[in-house]
Parts: sequence; C-alpha cells; structure tokens
Amino acid sequence: MIRRRMTVKRLDPWSVLKFGAVANVVLFAIFMLAAGVVWFIIDRLQLVDQICGIATDVGFTSCGVNAGNMFSALGLLGGMGVIVQTAVLVFLAFLYNLIADLTGGLTIGVIEEGQPARSAAGSPRKLTNAATPPGSSARSTGRTAPQADARTSPGPRSREPAGRPRPEGDELFNQ
Repeated sequence: MIRRRMTVKRLDPWSVLKFGAVANVVLFAIFMLAAGVVWFIIDRLQLVDQICGIATDVGFTSCGVNAGNMFSALGLLGGMGVIVQTAVLVFLAFLYNLIADLTGGLTIGVIEEGQPARSAAGSPRKLTNAATPPGSSARSTGRTAPQADARTSPGPRSREPAGRPRPEGDELFNQ
C-alpha cells in the first residue's frame, strides 16, 4: 500500500467550462427524458382528463394541458439553466483559484493498493528519466543529471530541477 499526498493548487477555468457545459447538457437531457416518461404515464392513465372533468363540474369553463407548449417551456427553462449553471461553475473555479493562492490549495490523501514495481533482484526499481538510457549513469561521467540528459540524448530535456531525485511512482504526474 502506497500513501501519497497531492495538492490541487489550480483549476483551469477553460476545462471547468468544457466539463460543466457537457455535464449540464447531459443532465438536462436526462431530465427531459424523465419528464417525457412521466408525461407519457400521466397521459396513458388519463389523469389530466379526470382532473379536467372535476374542474368543469366545479364551474370552470375550459380545461386542458397542451403537451407541446409544456415541453417547449421546459426546454427553454432548461437551456437557460444549463447556461447559468455553467457560468456559476466557471465563477467558482476563478474563486477557488483566488482562495488557493492564499491558502495553498486542497491537499488530498491517496492510497494506492498494490506494491511498487520491483526489479529482478527484488529491490524497488530505481526510476530514470526518459531521456537517460537505463544502463548509463550521470554520476559515472562526472556530469550532473540535466547536462548528461542534454548531451547523451537528442530528446527533450527533463522538466525536473537538477539534483532533485524523482520520487518513486510519480511517472503518471510528470508527463
């Protein structure tokens, strides 16, 4: 079992906008589908006709529900709701970014079920930079790690600062 602490320091407002818009549209579609099913059941049970019959007995002159107008109104209100909810989510992302600058963000504890990768010798495998060949070592040449990466490989330079070893298992977060 591996325990890690990760901190969410910033929410990208563009990604919040895209995610919020898609999520709200999907939730709106589910709501409209559920409303259609409920209306279908109400129509098949003739509940509106029974209520209108009672209303005309009491003294109302006309009664009825136009399903087309009702669903048009629901669609219009739902579309406005999608726009407003998405705007609120983007506003909250900006607000979170301001607060996270002051407080340092949210720290999340993550527990991974599983053992760290082990080499054939049975000890935990040492991670190397993608630009450094597995058999070479920067120490054997007398150069620091970023210099060895730049001279031995035509690939891009590592984004890690010099002299700071890469923690085990962080290859997913350093892409």
